[in-house]
Amino acid sequence: MPSSRFQDADTQVQLIQLAPLLNQAGVYIFTKDHADRYTFVNEAVCKFYQASLPEILGQKAEQFLELGLAKILREGDKRVLQQGQELLMEEELVVRKTREKRLFWSIRIPLRDINGDISGLFGISIDITGRRSIADRIGEHNQLLNTLLSNIDAFVYMKSIDGKYLYANHKIVELHNRSLSDIIGKTDLELMNENFADPLMEMDKQVFQSGLRKSKQEIVVGADGIERSFWSIKVPIKLPGQEPALVGFSTEITELLQLKEHLEYQRVTDNLTGLPNQHKFEQSLQLALDNAKRSKQQLAVLLINFDQFKYVNNALGHESANEIIKAAARRLDQCDWLSGSLARFSSGDFAILLAKTGSADEVAMVAERLRMVCSEPYRVAGQVFHLTASVGVSSYPADGDMVWHLIKHAESAMYHAKDQGRDQIQFYSAHLSKAVSERILLERDLRIALIEKQFELYYQPKIRLADKQVAGVEALLRWNRPMHGFMSPALFIPLAESLGLINQIGDWVIETACQQLSAWSTQGLGEVQIAVNLSPSQLTSSTLLDRVKLLLAQYAIKPNMLEMEVTESMMMHNPEEAISKLQALRELNIQLYIDDFGTGYSSMSYLKRLPINALKLDRSFIIHMATDPRDADVCEGIIELAHKLGLDVVAEGVETQAQYDALLERGCDIIQGYLYSRPLPIEQVSRFLLKHLMCKA
Repeated sequence: MPSSRFQDADTQVQLIQLAPLLNQAGVYIFTKDHADRYTFVNEAVCKFYQASLPEILGQKAEQFLELGLAKILREGDKRVLQQGQELLMEEELVVRKTREKRLFWSIRIPLRDINGDISGLFGISIDITGRRSIADRIGEHNQLLNTLLSNIDAFVYMKSIDGKYLYANHKIVELHNRSLSDIIGKTDLELMNENFADPLMEMDKQVFQSGLRKSKQEIVVGADGIERSFWSIKVPIKLPGQEPALVGFSTEITELLQLKEHLEYQRVTDNLTGLPNQHKFEQSLQLALDNAKRSKQQLAVLLINFDQFKYVNNALGHESANEIIKAAARRLDQCDWLSGSLARFSSGDFAILLAKTGSADEVAMVAERLRMVCSEPYRVAGQVFHLTASVGVSSYPADGDMVWHLIKHAESAMYHAKDQGRDQIQFYSAHLSKAVSERILLERDLRIALIEKQFELYYQPKIRLADKQVAGVEALLRWNRPMHGFMSPALFIPLAESLGLINQIGDWVIETACQQLSAWSTQGLGEVQIAVNLSPSQLTSSTLLDRVKLLLAQYAIKPNMLEMEVTESMMMHNPEEAISKLQALRELNIQLYIDDFGTGYSSMSYLKRLPINALKLDRSFIIHMATDPRDADVCEGIIELAHKLGLDVVAEGVETQAQYDALLERGCDIIQGYLYSRPLPIEQVSRFLLKHLMCKA
C-alpha cells in the first residue's frame, strides 16, 4: 500500500503484522486517516462491503453505505478526528450493493502522532444484529476483547495508572508461569527483579504523563530467569466512567536481535579466518583517520599479499589453500608485538592498520617482521610449503587523507613490490598511482580481448642444422590492443595469470594451433609441427588431458604434430605432479620440450625421469657463446648431457652466423631465431613453409 495513505506509520506496520490474526478475530477492524479515508481494514470489512482491499483503501464509507446512514457515521468520525473523543456506540448500516441492513456495536478511538496531533482513528465493530439487549451488547464487547486479545501472538495487557495489571492475555500468563488471578492487581515490580521492572514502569509513567502513544525496546525476565527482548507499543486510553489506563502490545524480538547481531557479525567478519573483513577495516581506518586528524598524528596502512598464491590454489585445491590462509591469519593474529588492526581482504590479502606510527623506519621494521612471519613454512596435509609475501605501505598524511586513498595507494605499492621481484616491501610514491591506473585499464582491456577474440598467433620457424629444413614452428601469442598497438607478452601474460584468465587463453592457443595444423594439412604443406607453451596453471589443470584428446580428434590431428613446451621452473615446483601430467601427455604421443633450460635449478635426478623429447637452450647462453668461451662451454655441456639422455636440443635466439656455426660445431640439433625468421603472422609463415617445401622438392 502506498505510504502516503499512512498517517501513523508505526500503527499501520503493527496492524499489517497482525493482519493474519485480525482476520480470524471474528470482528470488524479498521483505521482511517484524518480525511476519514480507510487506511486499513480486515477481511470482515471487505466481505461486508462486498469489495476487495485495494477497492476500499483510500475511500470513504459513503462509497459503500447508504448515504443517509453514512452521513451519521461520518458525524461520529468527525467527533473522534476533530475533537479527539472516544466513542462507544451502536450503529445501523446498510450496504449499497446488497441492501443488507446490520446492527453493530462499535468502538472508535483517535490515533495520535509523535507530536500528539490526531492523525486518524482506530475502530472495532461487532455484529449485534438480532441481539439488542444491553446484556448482549456487553457480552459481545467482552467477546470482542477476549477473541482479539487472547488469540494475538503477542503479549497484550492493560495497566492502571498505578501500574497494576487490569488485563493480561495468555502470553503474559505463560511468561510469568502464574495464574491469571495471580497477575491481575500486581505491578511489574512484584513480578520480576527491580532492575528489569523499573524501566518498564518508567515507560508506563511517560505514557500517562504525556497522554501519547509510545514505542520502545524493552527487556523482560520471565519465571525461567531468561532475559527476553521485546518491542512494545503502549497507548493511553480513557473509557467513559473508568480511570485512565494504558493498553500495551509487546512482540518478542529476541531471535530477531540475535539474527541481526549474527548478520552484522557476518557483514564485518571474514568467514574463513574470523578476522575483520575489508568493510570492517575501512570503518576502523575511518575512525583512526578522524582521530589522527584531530591529534595531528600519523598512521600507516600495510597490505600483504602472498606471491603467486593462485598456483598453490591450483596445485593443492581450495581446501588446502584455505588451510594455509587460516594458518597465516593465526600467525598474524598472535603477533603480540603488533599494535595494529588486522583484517583479511580476499584470497591471500591481509591488511594492517598501524595507528600512531613513528618514523618510516619504524613502519618498515614492522612490515619486515610481518613479511618474515608470512614466509615461514606451512605444513598442510603432511606436506611443507614455502611461500613469500609482498608488502605495500601507505601513510597518513603523506599519501592521502581518505580511506580509499590509503588502501588504493598501499595496493599500488604492493603491486610494485611484485613487479620488482616479489618477497619485499615497497612504500607508496606518487608515480605508482599512474602505474596502477594503467594496470587497471590493462586488466579491463585484457578481459575484453578474451571476449572479443583480439588475440592472434604468430609462428617462428625452427630449423634443423643437419639439413637446414624446417623442423616445425613455435606458436607465439600476440595481442594488438586497440588504441595501443601490439603489447609485449611480458606485460599481459603475467597479468592474465594473476587474473585467472591464462587457462582460457591457453586453451584458445591450443585449439587455434590444432585448427592451423588441420588447415596446413589440407593445403598440402605436409606434417608441420606446432609447439605451444603451457602455463603452470594449465599444467596443473585437471581438464588438460581430456581437452587435448578432444581437440586432436576434432581436427583429425596426429598427436606427434602437436608439441608442448613447459618451463624448467614449472617442472621443479612439484616434480612428482609434473612427471605424472607429462607422462600422460607423452602417452598421447605429444612431443614435450623443456623451455628456457639452464635458467632454473633443475635436479638431474628429476631431469632424467621427465618424459620429455627435447631441451630448449635459453638465449642468454647463446648471445655470447661465439665470443665467450665460458658460455660456449656451458652450451656444449648441456648439449652433451641432453644427447646422453636421448634428448634433442633446440637453441633459441640465434641471430648471427657466428652463433649458428658455434652451435653446429657443438652438435646442436635445431635452432630458432632471427637469423632465419622473426615470428610471422599466418599468411607470411604459410608462404615461408611453402617456399621451404618447394626447395626440398
